Amino acid sequence: MAPFRDALAGEVMTSPTSAGVLSLEVAPRHVTIALADVQIAISESILTITRAARRGVRRVVRPIGARLIVARGMPSEGVGLWLEATSGEVERVFGAEPRDLIRSDDGLAALRQLDRLTHRLAAAVAGLSRGVRAAVEIGPAADRGLDKVLFADFGDHVTLYRRSLFRARSRKLLEAYQDGRVVIPTPSGEVRIMCQSRFGCTVIGDYVRFTTPAGDDLAHVSLPWVTRGDRDEIARRIGAVFERGAASF
Repeated sequence: MAPFRDALAGEVMTSPTSAGVLSLEVAPRHVTIALADVQIAISESILTITRAARRGVRRVVRPIGARLIVARGMPSEGVGLWLEATSGEVERVFGAEPRDLIRSDDGLAALRQLDRLTHRLAAAVAGLSRGVRAAVEIGPAADRGLDKVLFADFGDHVTLYRRSLFRARSRKLLEAYQDGRVVIPTPSGEVRIMCQSRFGCTVIGDYVRFTTPAGDDLAHVSLPWVTRGDRDEIARRIGAVFERGAASF
C-alpha cells in the first residue's frame, strides 16, 4: 500500500476535457481515473483497464512491472499515463486532452482544473514512478497517442521512448546523461558517445543529431512521427540536460 498511504479516503477530483469530464478518485488502497467509456484502476502493483464495448464491458488486468509514469502533453497540456511493464518498453494506456482554449468559454478554467488533477494523480502514484521526477509526452494528439514520444527525466539523466513502425509499444530510443554521455540501444548493441555541450545536439531532417564541437557526426536517431518543431523541442531538452550537468561542476 506504500504508494497510496498519504491519500485521503474518498478524495475525488474532476476536470472538464475535450472528451468529457475526467474524474480522479484517490483512496488508501487504490487510485481510479475515468473518462468517457474508459476507467483505469491502480491498486498495489496491478493496473486494471475497463472499457465499455458494444457487447458489454472489456476488462484487462496488467501488472505494473518497471514503473507507471504520469506525463504532461506538449504543447497541448494534456495528460497521459504510460506503463513500463518491462524495462525499456512503454505503452500509453490512458490519455486526456484539455478543452479548446479558443472555442471554449471556460477553457482556461478547465485547464487549471486539469493541472490540479494531474498534479494530484502524479503525487498519488509517485511510488510507482520509480525514479522519474517529471515526464513530458510530445507529438500529435490523434491516433490515441500512438505516435507520441515520451521524455522521462530521472534527474541525472533523461530517457527518450519512441514507437517503431508496426509496433504497439514505444521502446527506449536513447539515454542522455548530465556528464554528456549518450547511450543509444541498437540491434547490434549499445552505441555510446560523449557530447560536450548542448550545441552538440541539433536536428537535421527527421533526425536528432549529436556532433563534436567541430561539427562532425557522432550519432543520430530517427524521430519520423513528430513535427520539426517537436524535434527541435526534444533536442533543446536533451541539450538542457548537458547544460545542467555543466552548471553543477
